[in-house]
Amino acid sequence: MANFRKVSFEMKRCNGYGQYLIEATYKGKILTVHTTNSEAWDYINDISNKEKHNEALRYCYYQIVNAYENM
Repeated sequence: MANFRKVSFEMKRCNGYGQYLIEATYKGKILTVHTTNSEAWDYINDISNKEKHNEALRYCYYQIVNAYENM
């Protein structure tokens, strides 16, 4: 579980190599977003590289916002 800008989300592996799902509740809507961004997957829970970790959080957050806006 991760948080960015007061939005909680989780990134999970999906079927197939390099396939991931970002799951979140945003503005009362349950969203599931598909991505192939393996770098986000690598750093979403790795705080040893703060810059890459923040980039992963930001990426997931903007994917959630984009999915909400395109509903």
